[in-house]
Amino acid sequence: MPSFFDSINPINATFVANFIPRLAEDKFQIGELAPDFELPDSNGAMRKLSDFRGKPLLLVFTRIFTDKIFCPLCFPHLNNLKNDYAQFLEKGGNVVVVSSTNVEMTKQIVAEQQYPFTMLSDSEWRVFKQYGLGAALGAPLPAQFLLDKNGTIRFKYISGLSLGDQLPAHPENAQMLALLGE
Repeated sequence: MPSFFDSINPINATFVANFIPRLAEDKFQIGELAPDFELPDSNGAMRKLSDFRGKPLLLVFTRIFTDKIFCPLCFPHLNNLKNDYAQFLEKGGNVVVVSSTNVEMTKQIVAEQQYPFTMLSDSEWRVFKQYGLGAALGAPLPAQFLLDKNGTIRFKYISGLSLGDQLPAHPENAQMLALLGE
């Protein structure tokens, strides 16, 4: 279990190694099957991306430094997802968020923020890297993929593809909900 100091101090070896920006790679094209992966959820249960097939899925990669320090641009986006989650379900979709925190911290975040969606823990950034996502200021950069019911990529947003693209401008939920209806 992380100590209180770990909670408020994100400076560690991972932070230092990823302080200088690393650009993202645009590895996957619209129409391709999203690569499968397996990560623990906030309760420690292992979940595969393919487990969520059968309905459209908004797959969100987010920056969280610790349970007390969120990316100031990603935190509002997560809260908007929380507020609009019922609309995603009504449209027949689902939302899965991949966080850069460990399982214990992810569990605490889900409980404190009352996130209704599934949140997966990728503290080693294995899936962030598998998807070609960049990093800056000690945390991976965000991305978002809208997958159809078969796991095929229908929309993608990847932050950090160029040096001028380091500040995430998350797609609006209204846009994602409209795409779900297509």
